[in-house]
Amino acid sequence: MQWLALKTWAVWAVFAAVFFAPLFAPLPASARSEFLANLGKKADEKYESRWTLADWFETQRKTRLQDMWLKGNLGDDIYDFMIGSRTGVRSSAIDGVLATEKPRAFQGLAHAYATIVGLEGSYEDVELDSWGWDGAIGLRVIGDSQQNSNITLLYGIQHRADRLSSDHVQSQFAKARLTIYITRAFGIEGHYRAAFGADTRLGASEEGSQVEGGAFIDFRLLRIFGAWTKDTRLRTFQAVRSERVRESIDVGLKLFF
Repeated sequence: MQWLALKTWAVWAVFAAVFFAPLFAPLPASARSEFLANLGKKADEKYESRWTLADWFETQRKTRLQDMWLKGNLGDDIYDFMIGSRTGVRSSAIDGVLATEKPRAFQGLAHAYATIVGLEGSYEDVELDSWGWDGAIGLRVIGDSQQNSNITLLYGIQHRADRLSSDHVQSQFAKARLTIYITRAFGIEGHYRAAFGADTRLGASEEGSQVEGGAFIDFRLLRIFGAWTKDTRLRTFQAVRSERVRESIDVGLKLFF
């Protein structure tokens, strides 16, 4: 029996020596480096994919924040419509030289929102001077409606045509608008708009910006407002660069429904 046990242990010893010997055999330096690198890479992959209780708590926190944002920015009525108009007298200056004419401008406004996404558009006619339209898609990042304190980002296309030179240009623009209610019926509003460069029909290059600030009073669904606007247009034609600045103070009405 002892002899049989010794033979069994001898067989297992030989088997273990044959199986594990390659693992402990000396390897070239390059092979050892590659082996260690693979081990480290595998360990890193396990570390990155490891799920922990802390991950679960972080997921719950993000979910609560998203729910709070949705609750604060989505009202009971998901649809928001507006139509309006405004008018004012435009004063303009080209390269610092003030024009004597001050034409009156009329503008029609409209928007339609579903939850936080909507479309906005306007049409403007400046007597004996120019006309134009614009359309944009809007994203309300803060606020539950347009008739509440909100921040709205817009991106769209504008078209401007000059009656005197018969030139016109169509360009893309980006706009950010801020509305703040000081009281439940009175508030302030402002926006900044950047029109990207584009070529006109006559071969000139135009770009510009617009800044506006104003105040308003709401009577339920009706808003009466006044706004100061400064519109700057940079035009380059045959290496000659000019700047046209228009300023105006407008009054207008908006109806929300």
